[in-house]
Amino acid sequence: MSKVELPPSVLDCLKNEMQIEMEHFFKKYDSFDDSFKATANILLVDMLRVSKESSSFNEDVYFYEDGTHEQNEFMDAMFDCFKLFNELQSSKIDLLKMMYKYHSRSEGYWFPVVVISKPLASYLNEPSEFILYRGCYLDEYNSKAYRQSWTSDLDTAKRFAFIYGDFNKNNRVVVKAKIKNTDIAWIVEIITEHEVVLLPDFSPIEDAIELRYTQYCESKNQ
Repeated sequence: MSKVELPPSVLDCLKNEMQIEMEHFFKKYDSFDDSFKATANILLVDMLRVSKESSSFNEDVYFYEDGTHEQNEFMDAMFDCFKLFNELQSSKIDLLKMMYKYHSRSEGYWFPVVVISKPLASYLNEPSEFILYRGCYLDEYNSKAYRQSWTSDLDTAKRFAFIYGDFNKNNRVVVKAKIKNTDIAWIVEIITEHEVVLLPDFSPIEDAIELRYTQYCESKNQ
C-alpha cells in the first residue's frame, strides 16, 4: 500500500477550484511509485504556491523533465493546469472553459478531466429540447454513464466514434439522444465540432444507437 499521498492543499485546489475529476486523476497519480510521488508532491505544492502569489508563473516554477515519458507527461499536464489557474483564477468560468477544452486532451496526451457541474450560462431561451449525438464505446451506452461532451452534428460524432483515436472500432457506436435545455452546462462557442457540454447528472428524454461501426463501413462503401 502506498505511503505517499497527495498533499491536502493540492487536493483541495484540484477538486474544488479546478473541478478536476479525481477518480481519473488518481488513476494516473497512483500508477507511479512512491519515489516519484514524493517528487511530484514537492513540485505540485510549489506550483500551487506560485500560482497564487506570482505574476511570472513560467519563470518561478521548475519545469520537470527528468523522469520517464509518463512521469514527464504528468508533470507537464499539471504545469499547464496551474499555469491556467495562475492566469484565470479570477474568472472561474473562463478557467473551467479553458481547462475543459485544453488542447492536450485532443492530441493523445494525458490531461486531467474537468467536470462542469453547473451551467456556465442560461440556456432557457434555447429550444426546450435538443437532438444531440455522441461517439463512444458500446459499454458507455449500455451503462448510461455518459460523459459530458456531445455534438449537434452527426458527422462530428461519426469522426469521434470511428476515426479519431486508436481503439477497437467494433466496440464503438454513435448514440442519438433527446435532451432538455435544462441539461445543458455549456454550448461551446467554437462551431467546428458543434459541441454541447451536458451536466454530469443529466438524464436523456430518450436515447438510442444511431450507428454501429459495421453500418458506418457499409455507408462508406456505397
